[in-house]
Amino acid sequence: MAKIGRNSPCPCGSGEKYKLCCEKKEAELRASVLPAGRFRYETGSYGGPGRGYMPSILGYKEVGPDSWKEHLCLVKPDALFDDQDAADAVAEEHLAAARQAQIDGDGSPQEFALSLRHEGYKSISDFRRVKEQ
Repeated sequence: MAKIGRNSPCPCGSGEKYKLCCEKKEAELRASVLPAGRFRYETGSYGGPGRGYMPSILGYKEVGPDSWKEHLCLVKPDALFDDQDAADAVAEEHLAAARQAQIDGDGSPQEFALSLRHEGYKSISDFRRVKEQ
């Protein structure tokens, strides 16, 4: 992940300069201690027929041996597709880039999270997973 200049436009899309928008929040995130445990991620899409599909990433936290619990859902609300497969493909691309950013950075989960944040993903608190039939 490339370093963002203080006077560059903020990657969150606000239109503000980075130093006036997210720089402080991201510095706090880098310094914070994230929840302990192992996590895994699945890509998908959020939305439905007639409403459109947004790329999404569902995070699971390990709660026991071979036991996982849904922990968070990230959605990219500024990308709306009529085709579910197109939204899934964008999420796959962004998840791969976040994993690479973590490898290329210091290996911290913060680098992973910041990469997705810079792509415009937002956490949603009230989500419901619909299983395919």
